[in-house]
Amino acid sequence: MDEQRFGPAGPYEIGSTTWPGLAKLAEEAGELVQVLAKLVGTSGRTEYYDGTDLRARLVEECGDVMGALAFFTETNALGPAVAARADAKLALFRQWHAAG
Repeated sequence: MDEQRFGPAGPYEIGSTTWPGLAKLAEEAGELVQVLAKLVGTSGRTEYYDGTDLRARLVEECGDVMGALAFFTETNALGPAVAARADAKLALFRQWHAAG
């Protein structure tokens, strides 16, 4: 969806000087949670009752969150610390999955 901006950026918006990108990250994360909840509600089936392809939506929303997170961490100088934490967490998740 194309979005058009009107006026100066408010706090937390892309273009602001106060935590730029935070609002977009929260919005995108919320949209991902909605898709995840639908997958839980369908016991993992990817066809939703309205015909929506939840797998396709999942791909879109994961990509949107990853983009918003990359922008947010880069713009707010959080990148290296967040990347280190993400690497450690990913290793832990892999351990849990292997032990599954």
